[in-house]
Formats: sequence, structure tokens, C-alpha cells
Amino acid sequence: MDVIRVLAPGLASTLQDQGRRAGLESGIPPGGAADYLAFRLNGLILGNSPDCAVIEQVLKGGRYEAVRPVTVAMTGADMSATVNGQEIPLATPVELHPGDVLDTRVARSGCFGYMGIAGGGFVAERVFGSASTYLDGQLGGLAGRTLRAGDTLALDTDRSQSGRSARRSAVPEHAYLCVPPTQLRFTRGPQQDYFGSAGYAAFGRQQYRVSPRSNRVGYRIVGPCPPIWPVPRTRDTGNGPTDIVEEGNPIGGIQIAGGREIICLGRDCGTSGAYAKIGCLIGVDVSRLAQLAPGDRFHFTEVTAEQARRIRAEYQAILAGVEHGPGPAVPPDPSRQTAEERAPERLGQ
Repeated sequence: MDVIRVLAPGLASTLQDQGRRAGLESGIPPGGAADYLAFRLNGLILGNSPDCAVIEQVLKGGRYEAVRPVTVAMTGADMSATVNGQEIPLATPVELHPGDVLDTRVARSGCFGYMGIAGGGFVAERVFGSASTYLDGQLGGLAGRTLRAGDTLALDTDRSQSGRSARRSAVPEHAYLCVPPTQLRFTRGPQQDYFGSAGYAAFGRQQYRVSPRSNRVGYRIVGPCPPIWPVPRTRDTGNGPTDIVEEGNPIGGIQIAGGREIICLGRDCGTSGAYAKIGCLIGVDVSRLAQLAPGDRFHFTEVTAEQARRIRAEYQAILAGVEHGPGPAVPPDPSRQTAEERAPERLGQ
């Protein structure tokens, strides 16, 4: 059942869901929504499951016309969404009638924005069980490509959940989940012995910014690389100062490429790589990284595995509160955690 017609697609809009759990042995990355927190908040507002596809927009939104009555919600980056010229709030279910036009513009805050529809999400090509678009492999989503003007998107009624419907009220108090962060938290990586205490100290002191050459595969980070000790050489390593024996790539891994550039691996990163990694972003901050636009500045902050687990539990409780009702108190706005930057042991409390 056709519900939305694309009038203008935006910069690089694709269909995404929670990603795929199979395909790694075929060289296909997990993919999925760049900001999982914003994506899942969208689904909970609309009563959709995590395998329901949404439109993911990057930096600049698009223009869409309702073909049939449909309820939509916008989460993630603030793209100044309007319906027939009237601004609509984030994290709020909005009813569209046939002929209504929803506009999303250049993000005034954040980078990745999500537009979902109630009743099962959008129909999409599924590969290894996921609708997520993998552009480099040209698979999933809508023929493995970005949206184009003239595309018509249908409601996936096969994925509607019995007894679940869109919320009647907004949850704007949760929109802070998608605010661009001032710090990205990480645990030490598999090559931590190559950096030493001086390398980690330098890494934590430096301010970094996101390069315009970033995408869903990797976020290139502008700023000095931490000092690294000589990496052991074998016939299986390259000649670069940070080349290692090829190994599996974790999403959120912080690579030091060629000893000259920091790259945070994104959802569509290659399944293996051969650069030393100083650390790996915690799961929550893989999503928060996605809301940093080119030029945005931030710091890396080291945390322990236990702190990372506590932070994850807090965010899971917040999302559960949206689904089932009020939960625990909302933690401080992550973009303003200056006290936590001064005292990392308090992260997640």
C-alpha cells in the first residue's frame, strides 16, 4: 500500500532498520541506523519493532507527500521539519492526510535524522533479514541505493504489530538523546600495549573535530594522533607505522591509520582491517558519534568496561520507559556532562 511519495530526496537519504546479524562471513557489515538511539526512539513512538524500516536523512532532509493517511514521527537531527509550512516538533506522532507535504531542511543541530511511519515501517528489500541499505554493496533498502525524486514508498503491513499503535502524546523530553556530544567515551582497544600511558594521556587531552570526508563507513577525525610504540613486524603486516596483522573490525573501533589519521569505524565499515586501534567507542557513543556534523569538536574520554555497561543500562531503561511508561530519572544531557568529563568514574550514574 503506497503511502509516501518522494518529491525531493535530500542529500543522501536511505532506508535503514536495526541492521543485520548475519553476512559478516560474506564481507557484508551489520549496517543499520547510524544513530540507533534515535532510530529506536522513533520506532517506540510509532509502535514499530526494530526490524521496521525508516528513512535515514543525512545533514539535509528531503520533501515528501502523503499518498494516504499515515502517522509519522521525526527523531534524531533537528531538520526543522514542517507539514504544509507549519513546523512540527521532534519525537512526536503527527498525522498526515493525502496531499500533505512534509519538508525537512538542513540540520540546525545534529547530522542523522529519522522519519518513520506507524503500522510497520516502509517496504524494503531485505538481505540477511535486514532492510538496511548498504550503499557500497548496492543491497538492501530500495535497490541498494539512495532515495530519488519520484520514488513511492509503501507501508509494510506484514510487520505491523498486533495490539500496538503510535503513542498519542509526544516525548520531547527524550529528544536530548540525540544532541551532538562534546565527548565520546571509549574503552581500550586490542592494540592498547602499543600506545602506553603517555599515548592515552595525550589522546584524552586533545580536542578533535569531525572531517567533511566522513560517512557511514568511517568518521575521519582531524587532530594529532597519539604517540605509538613500534609495532612488531611479520611477513603478514604492512610497512606503515600502525599496520598490524589483519583482524576483524569492531563498529566504533578507533583506528590510527598509517600513523597519521584517526578513523572511527561506522556501521558500514569493512569487516576486517589492518590498522592498530587505540580503543573502541562504547555502544551508546557509536550512536552519539552519528550526530556530530563535519567541523563539530569533541574530546575522547576513557571509561572502564563496567562504566560502559552502566551507561548502556541507563539508556536501555530510558527507551523501556518510552515503551512501557515512566522509568527512572533521566540522566543529565550528555552534551553538558562537564562534571563527568572532570570525574570519569561518575559516568553512567
